[in-house]
Amino acid sequence: MKKAGLILALMLTTTLTFAQETPAPATTFAGSADMYYKYDFSNQQGNGLTSFTGAHNSFQLGMASIEASHKMGKASVFVDLGFGSRASEFTYNDAANTFMIKQLNFTYEFSDKFKVTAGSFGTHIGYELLDAVDNKNYSMSYAFTNGPFFNTGIKAQYTAGKVSFMAGVSNPTDFKSALDAGSTQKTFIGQIGYVGGTGSAYFNVTSGSVNPVSDKNVTQYDIVASKKITDAFSLGFNGTYASVADDFDSSLDGEWFSLVGYASYAVKENVTLAYRLEYFDDKDALSANAIGGNILGNTLSLNYKSGNLTFIPEIRIDSSSVDTFSDSDALPTGSNAYILLATTYTF
Repeated sequence: MKKAGLILALMLTTTLTFAQETPAPATTFAGSADMYYKYDFSNQQGNGLTSFTGAHNSFQLGMASIEASHKMGKASVFVDLGFGSRASEFTYNDAANTFMIKQLNFTYEFSDKFKVTAGSFGTHIGYELLDAVDNKNYSMSYAFTNGPFFNTGIKAQYTAGKVSFMAGVSNPTDFKSALDAGSTQKTFIGQIGYVGGTGSAYFNVTSGSVNPVSDKNVTQYDIVASKKITDAFSLGFNGTYASVADDFDSSLDGEWFSLVGYASYAVKENVTLAYRLEYFDDKDALSANAIGGNILGNTLSLNYKSGNLTFIPEIRIDSSSVDTFSDSDALPTGSNAYILLATTYTF
Protein backbone atom coordinates (compact mmCIF):
# COMPACT_ATOMS: atom_id res chain seq x y z
CA MET A 1 0.00 0.00 0.00
CA LYS A 2 2.86 2.36 0.86
CA LYS A 3 4.47 1.60 -2.50
CA ALA A 4 1.17 2.17 -4.37
CA GLY A 5 0.61 5.45 -2.52
CA LEU A 6 4.11 6.60 -3.41
CA ILE A 7 3.55 5.85 -7.09
CA LEU A 8 0.19 7.70 -7.06
CA ALA A 9 1.76 10.74 -5.37
CA LEU A 10 4.56 10.75 -7.93
CA MET A 11 2.07 10.59 -10.81
CA LEU A 12 0.04 13.51 -9.41
CA THR A 13 3.16 15.59 -8.84
CA THR A 14 4.37 14.92 -12.39
CA THR A 15 0.97 15.81 -13.84
CA LEU A 16 0.73 19.05 -11.87
CA THR A 17 4.26 20.04 -12.85
CA PHE A 18 3.54 19.38 -16.53
CA ALA A 19 0.33 21.44 -16.36
CA GLN A 20 2.20 24.34 -14.79
CA GLU A 21 4.88 24.25 -17.48
CA THR A 22 2.35 24.22 -20.35
CA PRO A 23 -0.42 26.71 -19.41
CA ALA A 24 -3.44 27.08 -21.65
CA PRO A 25 -3.23 30.04 -24.07
CA ALA A 26 -4.68 33.22 -22.60
CA THR A 27 -7.51 35.23 -24.08
CA THR A 28 -6.32 38.59 -25.40
CA PHE A 29 -8.52 41.64 -24.85
CA ALA A 30 -8.35 45.08 -26.48
CA GLY A 31 -10.66 47.99 -27.07
CA SER A 32 -11.19 51.60 -28.07
CA ALA A 33 -13.61 54.48 -27.61
CA ASP A 34 -14.38 57.78 -29.32
CA MET A 35 -16.58 60.86 -29.10
CA TYR A 36 -16.90 64.15 -31.00
CA TYR A 37 -18.41 67.62 -31.11
CA LYS A 38 -19.30 69.07 -34.50
CA TYR A 39 -20.41 72.53 -35.55
CA ASP A 40 -21.96 72.74 -39.05
CA PHE A 41 -21.83 76.27 -40.48
CA SER A 42 -25.25 75.73 -42.08
CA ASN A 43 -26.68 75.22 -38.59
CA GLN A 44 -28.48 72.11 -39.90
CA GLN A 45 -28.63 68.59 -38.46
CA GLY A 46 -27.58 65.74 -40.75
CA ASN A 47 -26.19 68.05 -43.43
CA GLY A 48 -23.05 66.00 -43.98
CA LEU A 49 -23.56 62.98 -46.23
CA THR A 50 -20.86 60.67 -44.85
CA SER A 51 -21.01 58.15 -42.02
CA PHE A 52 -20.95 58.73 -38.26
CA THR A 53 -20.84 62.56 -38.06
CA GLY A 54 -24.43 63.65 -38.74
CA ALA A 55 -25.02 65.55 -35.50
CA HIS A 56 -24.70 69.35 -35.24
CA ASN A 57 -23.84 71.40 -32.14
CA SER A 58 -23.97 68.36 -29.87
CA PHE A 59 -21.47 66.32 -27.88
CA GLN A 60 -21.80 62.84 -29.35
CA LEU A 61 -20.62 59.47 -28.12
CA GLY A 62 -19.26 57.49 -31.04
CA MET A 63 -18.54 53.88 -30.16
CA ALA A 64 -16.96 51.78 -27.45
CA SER A 65 -15.38 48.62 -28.85
CA ILE A 66 -14.39 45.50 -26.95
CA GLU A 67 -12.32 42.88 -28.75
CA ALA A 68 -11.36 39.39 -27.59
CA SER A 69 -9.25 36.78 -29.34
CA HIS A 70 -8.06 33.31 -28.44
CA LYS A 71 -5.81 30.86 -30.24
CA MET A 72 -4.99 27.26 -29.48
CA GLY A 73 -2.93 25.31 -31.96
CA LYS A 74 -4.06 26.07 -35.49
CA ALA A 75 -7.51 27.35 -34.52
CA SER A 76 -8.50 30.81 -33.29
CA VAL A 77 -11.58 32.94 -32.68
CA PHE A 78 -12.04 36.72 -32.84
CA VAL A 79 -14.96 38.61 -31.26
CA ASP A 80 -15.51 42.35 -31.84
CA LEU A 81 -18.42 44.02 -30.03
CA GLY A 82 -19.51 47.62 -30.53
CA PHE A 83 -21.60 49.86 -28.28
CA GLY A 84 -23.01 53.18 -29.53
CA SER A 85 -24.38 54.98 -32.56
CA ARG A 86 -21.31 54.29 -34.71
CA ALA A 87 -21.76 50.54 -34.24
CA SER A 88 -25.48 50.82 -34.99
CA GLU A 89 -24.86 52.70 -38.25
CA PHE A 90 -22.22 50.15 -39.27
CA THR A 91 -24.60 47.19 -38.78
CA TYR A 92 -27.59 49.08 -40.18
CA ASN A 93 -29.33 45.94 -41.48
CA ASP A 94 -29.51 44.43 -38.00
CA ALA A 95 -32.31 45.38 -35.63
CA ALA A 96 -31.75 48.94 -34.41
CA ASN A 97 -29.67 48.69 -31.26
CA THR A 98 -26.76 50.45 -29.59
CA PHE A 99 -25.06 47.10 -28.85
CA MET A 100 -23.98 45.23 -31.96
CA ILE A 101 -21.78 42.32 -33.00
CA LYS A 102 -19.38 43.99 -35.41
CA GLN A 103 -17.27 40.94 -36.15
CA LEU A 104 -17.31 37.32 -35.06
CA ASN A 105 -15.16 34.83 -36.94
CA PHE A 106 -13.21 31.61 -36.63
CA THR A 107 -9.87 30.89 -38.32
CA TYR A 108 -8.04 27.64 -39.00
CA GLU A 109 -4.43 27.84 -40.17
CA PHE A 110 -3.63 24.82 -42.29
CA SER A 111 -0.05 26.10 -42.56
CA ASP A 112 1.91 29.31 -42.02
CA LYS A 113 0.88 30.29 -45.57
CA PHE A 114 -2.74 29.12 -45.88
CA LYS A 115 -5.71 29.83 -43.63
CA VAL A 116 -9.51 29.80 -43.81
CA THR A 117 -11.78 32.22 -41.94
CA ALA A 118 -15.53 31.80 -41.42
CA GLY A 119 -18.01 34.17 -39.80
CA SER A 120 -18.61 37.90 -40.05
CA PHE A 121 -15.62 40.12 -40.88
CA GLY A 122 -14.98 43.71 -41.92
CA THR A 123 -14.79 44.40 -45.64
CA HIS A 124 -11.51 44.20 -47.53
CA ILE A 125 -12.71 47.09 -49.72
CA GLY A 126 -11.37 50.59 -49.09
CA TYR A 127 -8.63 52.48 -47.24
CA GLU A 128 -10.54 53.60 -44.13
CA LEU A 129 -11.63 51.43 -41.22
CA LEU A 130 -14.64 51.45 -38.89
CA ASP A 131 -12.89 52.12 -35.57
CA ALA A 132 -11.99 55.80 -35.25
CA VAL A 133 -8.62 54.98 -33.67
CA ASP A 134 -7.53 53.36 -36.94
CA ASN A 135 -7.95 56.53 -39.08
CA LYS A 136 -6.16 59.88 -38.99
CA ASN A 137 -9.24 61.75 -40.27
CA TYR A 138 -12.21 61.41 -37.92
CA SER A 139 -14.94 62.01 -40.53
CA MET A 140 -15.30 59.37 -43.22
CA SER A 141 -14.94 59.48 -47.01
CA TYR A 142 -17.78 58.99 -49.48
CA ALA A 143 -15.96 55.85 -50.63
CA PHE A 144 -16.27 54.37 -47.13
CA THR A 145 -19.87 55.51 -46.64
CA ASN A 146 -20.99 53.75 -49.80
CA GLY A 147 -19.47 50.51 -48.61
CA PRO A 148 -19.51 47.69 -48.43
CA PHE A 149 -19.11 47.56 -44.63
CA PHE A 150 -18.77 43.84 -43.89
CA ASN A 151 -19.32 40.30 -45.18
CA THR A 152 -20.63 37.17 -43.46
CA GLY A 153 -19.41 33.96 -45.03
CA ILE A 154 -16.14 32.13 -45.60
CA LYS A 155 -12.83 33.16 -47.16
CA ALA A 156 -9.45 31.55 -47.79
CA GLN A 157 -6.12 33.36 -47.84
CA TYR A 158 -2.75 32.25 -49.17
CA THR A 159 0.40 34.25 -48.41
CA ALA A 160 3.72 33.70 -50.15
CA GLY A 161 6.34 36.16 -48.95
CA LYS A 162 5.25 39.68 -49.87
CA VAL A 163 2.27 38.55 -51.97
CA SER A 164 -1.13 37.34 -50.75
CA PHE A 165 -4.31 36.04 -52.38
CA MET A 166 -7.80 35.92 -50.87
CA ALA A 167 -11.10 34.57 -52.20
CA GLY A 168 -14.44 33.93 -50.55
CA VAL A 169 -18.22 33.81 -50.68
CA SER A 170 -20.72 35.48 -48.34
CA ASN A 171 -24.33 36.44 -47.75
CA PRO A 172 -25.58 39.58 -49.50
CA THR A 173 -23.31 42.48 -48.54
CA ASP A 174 -23.81 43.95 -45.04
CA PHE A 175 -26.17 41.15 -43.92
CA LYS A 176 -25.20 38.78 -41.13
CA SER A 177 -28.03 36.45 -42.12
CA ALA A 178 -29.53 35.56 -45.50
CA LEU A 179 -32.86 35.28 -43.67
CA ASP A 180 -32.68 38.98 -42.80
CA ALA A 181 -31.71 39.77 -46.39
CA GLY A 182 -34.71 37.90 -47.75
CA SER A 183 -32.43 36.43 -50.39
CA THR A 184 -30.11 33.45 -50.74
CA GLN A 185 -28.03 35.18 -53.42
CA LYS A 186 -24.34 35.16 -52.64
CA THR A 187 -21.60 37.78 -52.86
CA PHE A 188 -18.15 36.81 -54.12
CA ILE A 189 -15.05 38.57 -52.76
CA GLY A 190 -11.39 38.53 -53.73
CA GLN A 191 -8.08 40.29 -53.15
CA ILE A 192 -4.50 40.33 -54.41
CA GLY A 193 -2.07 42.05 -52.05
CA TYR A 194 1.55 43.11 -51.93
CA VAL A 195 3.34 44.32 -48.79
CA GLY A 196 6.85 45.73 -49.11
CA GLY A 197 9.27 47.39 -46.76
CA THR A 198 7.93 50.94 -47.17
CA GLY A 199 4.57 50.44 -48.87
CA SER A 200 1.71 48.18 -49.82
CA ALA A 201 -0.84 47.74 -52.61
CA TYR A 202 -4.09 45.80 -52.85
CA PHE A 203 -6.48 45.05 -55.69
CA ASN A 204 -9.92 44.17 -54.32
CA VAL A 205 -13.15 42.99 -55.88
CA THR A 206 -16.67 42.20 -54.68
CA SER A 207 -19.62 41.12 -56.78
CA GLY A 208 -23.15 40.13 -55.83
CA SER A 209 -26.40 41.19 -54.25
CA VAL A 210 -25.96 44.36 -52.22
CA ASN A 211 -29.57 45.21 -51.51
CA PRO A 212 -32.09 42.47 -52.39
CA VAL A 213 -35.01 44.71 -51.44
CA SER A 214 -34.38 46.89 -54.53
CA ASP A 215 -33.19 43.97 -56.68
CA LYS A 216 -29.77 45.48 -57.34
CA ASN A 217 -26.43 43.77 -57.80
CA VAL A 218 -23.07 45.49 -57.61
CA THR A 219 -19.65 44.60 -58.94
CA GLN A 220 -17.00 46.78 -57.34
CA TYR A 221 -13.30 47.08 -58.14
CA ASP A 222 -11.07 48.74 -55.59
CA ILE A 223 -7.39 49.73 -55.33
CA VAL A 224 -5.71 50.63 -52.04
CA ALA A 225 -2.08 51.72 -51.84
CA SER A 226 0.20 53.36 -49.29
CA LYS A 227 3.80 54.53 -49.41
CA LYS A 228 6.13 55.83 -46.72
CA ILE A 229 8.18 58.58 -48.38
CA THR A 230 10.24 59.56 -45.33
CA ASP A 231 10.08 58.79 -41.63
CA ALA A 232 7.71 61.76 -41.26
CA PHE A 233 5.78 61.82 -44.56
CA SER A 234 3.52 59.18 -46.11
CA LEU A 235 0.94 58.99 -48.88
CA GLY A 236 -2.13 56.83 -49.45
CA PHE A 237 -4.61 56.23 -52.28
CA ASN A 238 -8.00 54.60 -52.69
CA GLY A 239 -9.71 54.27 -56.04
CA THR A 240 -13.04 52.45 -56.15
CA TYR A 241 -15.49 51.84 -59.02
CA ALA A 242 -18.93 50.25 -58.70
CA SER A 243 -21.08 48.96 -61.55
CA VAL A 244 -24.74 48.69 -60.50
CA ALA A 245 -27.16 46.39 -62.35
CA ASP A 246 -30.91 46.10 -61.78
CA ASP A 247 -32.31 42.57 -61.98
CA PHE A 248 -35.41 43.59 -63.94
CA ASP A 249 -34.87 47.00 -65.57
CA SER A 250 -31.61 47.69 -67.43
CA SER A 251 -32.50 51.37 -67.74
CA LEU A 252 -31.74 51.61 -64.03
CA ASP A 253 -28.19 50.34 -64.51
CA GLY A 254 -25.31 52.72 -63.88
CA GLU A 255 -22.13 53.38 -61.97
CA TRP A 256 -20.40 55.47 -59.32
CA PHE A 257 -16.75 55.90 -58.43
CA SER A 258 -14.46 57.66 -56.00
CA LEU A 259 -10.81 58.72 -56.05
CA VAL A 260 -9.28 59.51 -52.66
CA GLY A 261 -5.80 60.75 -51.80
CA TYR A 262 -4.27 60.83 -48.32
CA ALA A 263 -1.22 62.69 -47.05
CA SER A 264 0.20 62.44 -43.53
CA TYR A 265 3.05 64.46 -42.06
CA ALA A 266 4.44 63.99 -38.55
CA VAL A 267 5.32 67.48 -37.29
CA LYS A 268 6.80 65.91 -34.15
CA GLU A 269 6.55 62.58 -32.40
CA ASN A 270 3.06 63.19 -31.00
CA VAL A 271 1.67 65.68 -33.56
CA THR A 272 0.55 64.66 -37.07
CA LEU A 273 -1.21 66.57 -39.84
CA ALA A 274 -3.51 64.51 -42.08
CA TYR A 275 -5.09 65.75 -45.32
CA ARG A 276 -7.68 63.93 -47.44
CA LEU A 277 -8.78 64.97 -50.92
CA GLU A 278 -11.69 63.08 -52.52
CA TYR A 279 -13.48 63.25 -55.86
CA PHE A 280 -16.77 61.35 -55.67
CA ASP A 281 -18.81 60.87 -58.87
CA ASP A 282 -22.42 59.69 -58.64
CA LYS A 283 -24.01 61.20 -61.75
CA ASP A 284 -26.35 58.19 -62.06
CA ALA A 285 -27.57 58.70 -58.45
CA LEU A 286 -26.96 55.03 -57.64
CA SER A 287 -24.87 55.39 -54.50
CA ALA A 288 -26.38 55.38 -51.00
CA ASN A 289 -26.33 59.19 -51.17
CA ALA A 290 -28.14 59.32 -54.58
CA ILE A 291 -26.41 62.61 -55.40
CA GLY A 292 -26.87 62.79 -59.16
CA GLY A 293 -23.62 64.70 -59.59
CA ASN A 294 -20.11 64.87 -58.17
CA ILE A 295 -18.56 66.10 -54.92
CA LEU A 296 -15.07 67.38 -54.16
CA GLY A 297 -14.23 66.87 -50.49
CA ASN A 298 -11.36 68.47 -48.55
CA THR A 299 -10.57 67.36 -44.99
CA LEU A 300 -7.71 68.59 -42.80
CA SER A 301 -7.12 66.96 -39.41
CA LEU A 302 -4.56 67.38 -36.66
CA ASN A 303 -3.74 64.41 -34.43
CA TYR A 304 -2.30 65.25 -31.03
CA LYS A 305 -1.38 62.20 -28.96
CA SER A 306 -0.92 61.95 -25.22
CA GLY A 307 -0.28 58.32 -24.38
CA ASN A 308 -3.21 56.31 -25.76
CA LEU A 309 -5.42 59.40 -25.99
CA THR A 310 -5.66 61.32 -29.29
CA PHE A 311 -7.28 64.74 -29.84
CA ILE A 312 -8.42 65.41 -33.42
CA PRO A 313 -9.42 68.96 -34.40
CA GLU A 314 -10.75 68.81 -37.96
CA ILE A 315 -12.14 71.10 -40.65
CA ARG A 316 -14.01 69.86 -43.71
CA ILE A 317 -15.30 71.60 -46.84
CA ASP A 318 -17.33 69.71 -49.47
CA SER A 319 -18.38 71.21 -52.82
CA SER A 320 -21.00 69.57 -55.06
CA SER A 321 -21.92 70.05 -58.71
CA VAL A 322 -25.59 69.85 -57.64
CA ASP A 323 -27.46 71.37 -54.70
CA THR A 324 -27.32 68.34 -52.46
CA PHE A 325 -26.66 70.11 -49.12
CA SER A 326 -28.75 72.61 -47.13
CA ASP A 327 -27.87 76.19 -46.22
CA SER A 328 -28.74 78.04 -42.98
CA ASP A 329 -32.29 78.64 -44.31
CA ALA A 330 -32.69 74.91 -45.05
CA LEU A 331 -32.60 75.65 -48.80
CA PRO A 332 -30.63 73.49 -51.27
CA THR A 333 -27.03 74.52 -51.81
CA GLY A 334 -23.91 73.09 -53.40
CA SER A 335 -21.47 73.33 -50.48
CA ASN A 336 -21.09 72.27 -46.89
CA ALA A 337 -18.48 73.16 -44.25
CA TYR A 338 -18.01 72.20 -40.63
CA ILE A 339 -15.47 71.90 -37.85
CA LEU A 340 -15.29 69.17 -35.25
CA LEU A 341 -13.22 68.10 -32.28
CA ALA A 342 -12.90 64.38 -31.69
CA THR A 343 -11.26 62.28 -29.00
CA THR A 344 -10.19 58.66 -29.33
CA TYR A 345 -8.63 56.24 -26.88
CA THR A 346 -7.27 52.74 -27.35
CA PHE A 347 -6.59 50.13 -24.68
